[in-house]
Amino acid sequence: MATPYQNIAKQALINWNGLSEEEALVKVQNESVSDLENQVFAMNTIKYAVVGIAKQIDLSEDDTIKFFTSVVYGPDDDMIFDSVREKINGFSLDDELDVLTTIHDGWVVNNSDEKTFNKKVDREQLRQYAPLELIGWNEVVSDLLFLKPILESVGISVNEKDLEKSYHSRVSSYLQNMNINNKEDLNSLIARGKNYYDVLPQELDERLLSNSDVISNQIVNNWQKNDLETFNIFSNRQQDNSLAA
Repeated sequence: MATPYQNIAKQALINWNGLSEEEALVKVQNESVSDLENQVFAMNTIKYAVVGIAKQIDLSEDDTIKFFTSVVYGPDDDMIFDSVREKINGFSLDDELDVLTTIHDGWVVNNSDEKTFNKKVDREQLRQYAPLELIGWNEVVSDLLFLKPILESVGISVNEKDLEKSYHSRVSSYLQNMNINNKEDLNSLIARGKNYYDVLPQELDERLLSNSDVISNQIVNNWQKNDLETFNIFSNRQQDNSLAA
């Protein structure tokens, strides 16, 4: 058996480091968490995943720490997994999306330094600093690499197709609630910075404000290329708004 961290590290080594399944398995079986972490950089995301789960099931602070420790270091049959399994029974698709929101918000906070920001400028990825509902399913699904093994360790199996449908339902509600009917509306929303996305650190908020048009363009372009369902939701809102005008 393997810990959730080892399962995450194995998949990360395959997906991101180009290792074969056999090579990745040898590494996770023979290398320490510290050695693996120098290659996969998964610890922060795992922390936010555990915190997100803990919030959804009202896990105590002590049990949250125990859960995180066992997720990373084991043993994989630690009693804390049984405790969480009892509390997590009935975990919904909305709960899963809320945990993914916690993961993404944590990523935004942890990657708000100037060096990372400049990398995102160069790579035309400033759109990643938007809320979960705007970054596209293609971005959201990548974090399941971290979340699925943790949920599976407490008896929750993630149905990606159902989760994707739930995500797009949330996107539709978000665009409606935020009155986003066209790219201009999206640009205006982005320009509000912390006033619409309150997790943004102050220094990141200041850098993003002058790039609102760039970010809104990147968001829509990503939808069109990588998340057609969200792009269609957005396009239909544009059409309905145009007919109503």
